[in-house]
Amino acid sequence: MKKEILEEYEKIKDKISKEEFLKQLKERKREYDVGFMDDVDIAHMIVGEYLNQENEPLSKREYKIAEIAEMEGADRNLKIIGRVFRISNIRSFINRAGKEGKVANVLLADETRKIRAVFWTPNIKLLKKFKEGDIIQIEGFQVRGGFAGRKEIHLQPRATIRVLDPADHPNIPEYKEEITPIADIREENKEVNIIARITRISRVRTFERNGREGKVASMELKDETGKITYTLWNRDTELIKELPLKEGDAIKVLGAQTRKREGEVYLTHHGLTRIIKGDFEVPEVEEKILKIGNLHEKRDVNVIGLVTKIHDKINFERADGTTGSLRSLEIMDDTGAARVTLWHEDADLDIKKGDIIKIEGGSVEFDNYTSSHCINTNWSTRIIINPEEDTGLIKVLKEYREHLKPVKISSILEMEEEGEEVDVVGRILSLGDPREFQREDSVGIVRSMELADDTGVIRVT
Repeated sequence: MKKEILEEYEKIKDKISKEEFLKQLKERKREYDVGFMDDVDIAHMIVGEYLNQENEPLSKREYKIAEIAEMEGADRNLKIIGRVFRISNIRSFINRAGKEGKVANVLLADETRKIRAVFWTPNIKLLKKFKEGDIIQIEGFQVRGGFAGRKEIHLQPRATIRVLDPADHPNIPEYKEEITPIADIREENKEVNIIARITRISRVRTFERNGREGKVASMELKDETGKITYTLWNRDTELIKELPLKEGDAIKVLGAQTRKREGEVYLTHHGLTRIIKGDFEVPEVEEKILKIGNLHEKRDVNVIGLVTKIHDKINFERADGTTGSLRSLEIMDDTGAARVTLWHEDADLDIKKGDIIKIEGGSVEFDNYTSSHCINTNWSTRIIINPEEDTGLIKVLKEYREHLKPVKISSILEMEEEGEEVDVVGRILSLGDPREFQREDSVGIVRSMELADDTGVIRVT
């Protein structure tokens, strides 16, 4: 038994045997299973319960209501009073024992400072007792060093919370829930609250940074003044399924952080942000599909097209040594055709010739090499393969798809015009050897064969 644990036991040795004390210590450790509490912390909690049961008076220090700025890591059995400024979404995690746990963060403030309070699995039920703006008293926590060296409090499994009368605490800062219109979000590194409707949710993507795998997903949000991208990282991407969120949902976001990328402001979810679904007054989603014949340089466009050609995937290495991949497709609708470049994970999508694809959030650029407009995907693009939508365009594309099927060799032999691209299925009758030929600046290789079906024979080069 550690010296510190033995010292705790000495306080209640006349009330409980050492064996029973150690048994409770072991059971509590297994029950709580939270990383911030060690054996000494749990022993101190057990001792406190026995002393409380006997109604023994505790010292002023043990019951002191601490100001946030005064708290130190060694302090025990403090009470804290503060106003609730932020309540995060509840997040799930897998603990060291392989069990699922839950965690949430609450930002408190008194007249001296703000501090983060961490609620673990046994404390999650306490979140129902209060809301943003309430003044609460928390008893049963430990002060720990948090992110960037800032102090934070971690609730113990048997922590208690009381909501207090604001009139008794006039000096604690007021809470104001100000909603910012999307059009007014211009500066980075600011915290904002917004009410908006989800117009698009990307799929969760993986990436590697400093040898570790991460996850990212984005949502496009829109209110009556504009639209903005909202990004979730790593464990926060699971909120899409847990809340759950879908396109068309109206949401309130409290405490989103503003960031800038390529001159554009976007929002990101962090440890104290909360997404709330509700019946908020925001515009309904009006989806606009851009016809391929009307493509022009523009970001965040939606296009539907029939895949007419698929090129091989290309892998490449960046200057920093990391690798990437791309793949090009050709699509068409009833107004024209265009090339689509799929980047990174999108290059591995199971897309086949004849599929109808819907691209949400693509970027249109002018390609000087082909003198035409092309579509690029990006990290917030979503691609739906064979969307189940009953639209006139999709009906037309399904009719076009019939013309992409392999043709008979006799039909090819009857074609009067050259240059038409076709698919053909046949049996190889003969196969010539590869032959080299000289180009102006290089050497090429060519090979010929004869291909046959039930309608004829044709030479293939």
